[in-house]
Amino acid sequence: IPYWEKSNEFANELLWQDISDGDIAWVKNTASSLSIREKVAQLFLPACMDLGIENIDRLLSYKPGGMHRFSTAPAEALRSSALHAQDRSEVPLLMSSDLEFGILGTMGSGGTNFQTQLGVAASAEKERDAERMARIAAREGRMLGFNWSFTPVVDINYNFRSHITALRSFGSDHAVVGDLGSRYIRVLQDEGMAACAKHWPGDGVDERDQHLVTTANTLTMEDWRRSYGFVYRKMIDADVLTIMSAHITLPAYDREVDPRTPIERVLPASISRTLNVGLLREELGFNGLIISDATGMAGLTALGRREEIVPQVINGGCDIFLFSVDDEMDFGILLDATERGVISRERLDEALLRVLGLKASLGLHKHKAAGSLVPTEKEATRILGNAEHREWCTQCVKSSIRLVKDSQGLLPIAADTHRRVLLIQSEPPAFPGSASELRFRDYLENEGFNVTVMSEDIYPSSDAFDLAIYLLNQTRFFGRGSFFAPWADLHKGLMKSMMRFWDSIPTLMISFANPYHLYDAPRVKTLINAYSPIDQIQREVVALITGKGRFQGGDPVDPFCGLEDARL
Repeated sequence: IPYWEKSNEFANELLWQDISDGDIAWVKNTASSLSIREKVAQLFLPACMDLGIENIDRLLSYKPGGMHRFSTAPAEALRSSALHAQDRSEVPLLMSSDLEFGILGTMGSGGTNFQTQLGVAASAEKERDAERMARIAAREGRMLGFNWSFTPVVDINYNFRSHITALRSFGSDHAVVGDLGSRYIRVLQDEGMAACAKHWPGDGVDERDQHLVTTANTLTMEDWRRSYGFVYRKMIDADVLTIMSAHITLPAYDREVDPRTPIERVLPASISRTLNVGLLREELGFNGLIISDATGMAGLTALGRREEIVPQVINGGCDIFLFSVDDEMDFGILLDATERGVISRERLDEALLRVLGLKASLGLHKHKAAGSLVPTEKEATRILGNAEHREWCTQCVKSSIRLVKDSQGLLPIAADTHRRVLLIQSEPPAFPGSASELRFRDYLENEGFNVTVMSEDIYPSSDAFDLAIYLLNQTRFFGRGSFFAPWADLHKGLMKSMMRFWDSIPTLMISFANPYHLYDAPRVKTLINAYSPIDQIQREVVALITGKGRFQGGDPVDPFCGLEDARL
C-alpha cells in the first residue's frame, strides 16, 4: 500500500498552504503511475554543466526529478536548455540554481548583478535591499527557466576565518540573519520561485570547508538553539519550502540524544536521521522538502565507500540526492538499494510525496499543461536586466559600501594632491562566468590620476608615489583554502612580501570581497569594505574616495576581528 494511502493526514503532510484538492489528486495520481525506477529517479537531481542537447538528453534518460544549471551561463543557452528539458519530460522538472549573485555571477548574459548577501546586510536600507535581491533573483531566474533557488544562505559569520560563509551570509548577528532571511524567502516564493535555506545545521563556526572535509558546528545546544535554532525557526515560520542539509555535524545534539554516542556515530546532517528527523522535523517542525548538499563534496565522500554512502543520504532523511560523482553509478546505487530494501518502499514513497508536493505547490503541472513552464523570449527581454532592477542595484550599492576606518584623514583624495598612484591588486581566478573583472584603474585615470600597477621591479617610495591603493579581490568559494592577504602575490615577490610602507606613503586598502583583511593588516590606517567586485561597486568606490558622495554602509560583521590594534 503506498505511503500516501496509508496516511490519514495526507493533505496535512504537505506544508504548502496554497495546494488544492486538485493538486493533491495530481500528486497521488502521478505517484501511483510511476514504476519503482521512475520513483527513484524523482529523488535524483544531477548537475548539468554542459547545456548542449546531447548532454541534456543523456540526463533526461534517467527521468530525473530535476536538474541543476548554473546561472552564469549565457541567457539563451539557459532558456533553450530549459525548454528542451521540460518539453521532453512527462513529469515537470525542478530546475534549480544557486541564485546568490556575488561569486556566482549574474542572471545569464544581460541579467542584473546585485550586491552580495553580506553587502545587503551592510546596507543602510538592508530590509529593502534583501527583499529587492529576492525579487530580482525570482523574476530574472524564472525568465531563464529556473523554478528553485538554493537561497538564501542563512549561515552565521561566527568565525571570521571561514571563507565559505564570509560574503554569502547576512552577517554575524543571528537576529539580522533571521530577519533578512525570512524577508527574502517570503518575497522569493511570492514571486513563484521555491526558496531553499542553507546550510543545515549551520555553517560559520568551523573555519574549514565542507567541500574539502567534513566540518562541525561545535556550539553547545544552548548556544545553537539561541542562534542557528532561532534562525531556522524563522525560516520555517516564513514557510520556506525546502532546506539544504549539509556535510556538517552537530556533535552536541547527538550527545544530547545519547551521551554515549561515539565519535564515529556523529554524522553530518546530509546522512544523519538524528539531525534531519529528530531536530529539524520533530523539534523545529519543518515538514517541507530536505535536499542534500552536493554529494560529490569531500565532506561526504571521505566517510566511506560510495555504495554505502549513497543510500544513507535518503535513509538519513534527505528527500533529494543532489549531484553525483558519476550519474550512472550513483543512480544505479540508489535503484539497487531500493530494490534490495536497503531504502524501504515507505521511505521512498515519503520522499517522493515531498518532491511531487513541491512541484504541485509551484504549479508546475499546471504550467506544463498551459505550455508556460519557461516564459516567452519577449517576457525574458522585458525582465532581464531591466531599468528598475539596475536602479535597485545602484541604490543598494550606494547604501552598502563601508568606510571601516580612516585614522590618517586621507579621504577624500584628489588628483592634484595624490596624482601618482601605485595600484597593488590581487585577482584570483573567479567562479566561471562571474562578473569580477577589475576596471578600477580605468576609473581612477578618468579622474586624472596617473596610475602605475605594481610589478616585480617596483620598490615603493614616497619619491615615486603619492598614494598606494591595495585592491583586494580575494573572492573564495571552495577548494582554495584561506583567503587572507596574499602578500607575495600583491608585492610581486617572496622577499617583497615582508614590505610595509604605509607610514611613508599614504595607503588606502579596499576589499571587494573578504571583509576581514584587518586581521592581516591591522595597522593600515584607511580601509574600505565593498563586499563585491561588480562594476557598479568599483565605480561607486572611486566616486566616494574622490568626495562625490558619502559612505553609508554599516558593519554586518566585526571587521576588526577582535584585534585592539586594528582600530588604530
